[in-house]
Amino acid sequence: MNSRDQISGLFWLGISIFVCLESSRVGIGTFHSPGPGFLPFWAGVVLGTFAIILIVTNILKKQKENEITNLWKGVEWSKVILVFASLFIYTTLFTKVGYLITTFGLMAVLFSVVERRKIWIQGVTALITALVTYFVFYKWLGVQLPKGILGF
Repeated sequence: MNSRDQISGLFWLGISIFVCLESSRVGIGTFHSPGPGFLPFWAGVVLGTFAIILIVTNILKKQKENEITNLWKGVEWSKVILVFASLFIYTTLFTKVGYLITTFGLMAVLFSVVERRKIWIQGVTALITALVTYFVFYKWLGVQLPKGILGF
């Protein structure tokens, strides 16, 4: 049994109990008429559930003593740098070029980094992702997105 997991699980369980108690003090309300403590209460319940799962699975699993693994072993740093660079370029060009083009470019780069597939599959998937998110955010939710050079 890993004592660090036990301690962190108990810590987060304590935090979740505190959040649930405090949010019930200000009023939870109902699903149809939520009060100010509704969201924090249910977030505390979810956090507490995850903490209990961590504690129970840690008790039930048999862990080898003195097993130390290298966290950074096998990390492909070129992919990490490529993702950070693409996110930086995305934020830089977002307002100038526009939402659709920059999101398409970002998704194409990310899809090519995650898994090497045929280029047309990456392009179609990136296009679908950009269009679906555009319609969800711009058309459905009414979020103002930069139009950029395309004008839409």
